[in-house]
Amino acid sequence: MQLSDGRHFSYCLNVHPGESLDDLIGVIRTQVPEIKKSLSPEKPFGLGLRIAKEASVDLKDPGNLLRLKDIIEAQESYAFTINGFPFGAFHQTRVKEQVYQPDWSSPERLVYSKDLFHQLAALLPAGSEGSVSTVPLGYKFDPTAPQQIDFMVTQLRSLALFLHQLEQETGTLLHLGLEPEPDCILETTDEAVAFFNQQLFRNADVSEEILRRHLGICLDTCHVAMQFENPAEVVKRLQSEGIRISKTQISAALECEADIGPKKLKAFDDGVYLHQIKGSNGQSWRDIPEFLARPDKTAGTLRIHAHVPLHWQGDKDLRSTRHSLTPDFWQALAASGCKHLEVETYTFNILPAALRDGRNIAQDMIAECQWALGKI
Repeated sequence: MQLSDGRHFSYCLNVHPGESLDDLIGVIRTQVPEIKKSLSPEKPFGLGLRIAKEASVDLKDPGNLLRLKDIIEAQESYAFTINGFPFGAFHQTRVKEQVYQPDWSSPERLVYSKDLFHQLAALLPAGSEGSVSTVPLGYKFDPTAPQQIDFMVTQLRSLALFLHQLEQETGTLLHLGLEPEPDCILETTDEAVAFFNQQLFRNADVSEEILRRHLGICLDTCHVAMQFENPAEVVKRLQSEGIRISKTQISAALECEADIGPKKLKAFDDGVYLHQIKGSNGQSWRDIPEFLARPDKTAGTLRIHAHVPLHWQGDKDLRSTRHSLTPDFWQALAASGCKHLEVETYTFNILPAALRDGRNIAQDMIAECQWALGKI
């Protein structure tokens, strides 16, 4: 929904299972109305779409694309952003490191991203700008991806030129947000800034103005917390470097002390997603099973890549990194020029029952969005 200051706010539909166009339409028809009624009863409700590869292929048919637009409008809603990070299956199966494939060393990632932007341009209300979030280049522990940065740069520059041409044709501003994530090639803010300034913008055959206009960062506050970075300072740093914050995903990581009993953390080992762990002393583990196999009680405070509900207060052993979302962060974000805000807690269905608190997905999204809106 559009806020009073002109920014757009929603939740990411990647919390709902499904990769097909019919799955997406089903969510819009059955889940969105309840959420809209609570959050935006009088005004159109913005949607943070997740369009998987399977659905994007079907949406190449102009008839299907028009059908989706009509269905969105029938629910008094509108699309303003797409999560283009997960390419294929994202629920109810082992995802783990496959979520990073294809990465930006693959031409398939470029084709998919172009398709999403074509589709978003057709779905956007007149006069709006659109964003798509994507993989932060690739996975650090992939045996080949880190050696292919130059080709990734070439592909991203190609996409920026494509988006520039699309803007010339349609009058619509579209931008891509690379989403730094634990154990990815772009993980920390320093890595992201260095990549943009030293590789993406330097010696380019596309103008720097075009690159800065159409390429930027998707800032996920869970991922920022995983690095023990200050979200307010990250926003200010990106702004000072002239790097676009294409979209902000409002989310929180799990936090605890390193001497926690293993049963507490084992409850989050769902077998579906990677749950990287970072210790305040600089140690890290690629996933919960690795930590359980070699725990270290001296690692200090642990932050676990498990997106926990924003309204969850925690208990004596487990807590949330939402405390890092300070008034200074919200003020910095408001001044940053970022127009797209999105709650993202895609793991809701597999969280321990105590964190779900008897809510279904729609009820949880309402509670999380209300918490975020209260801060915004």
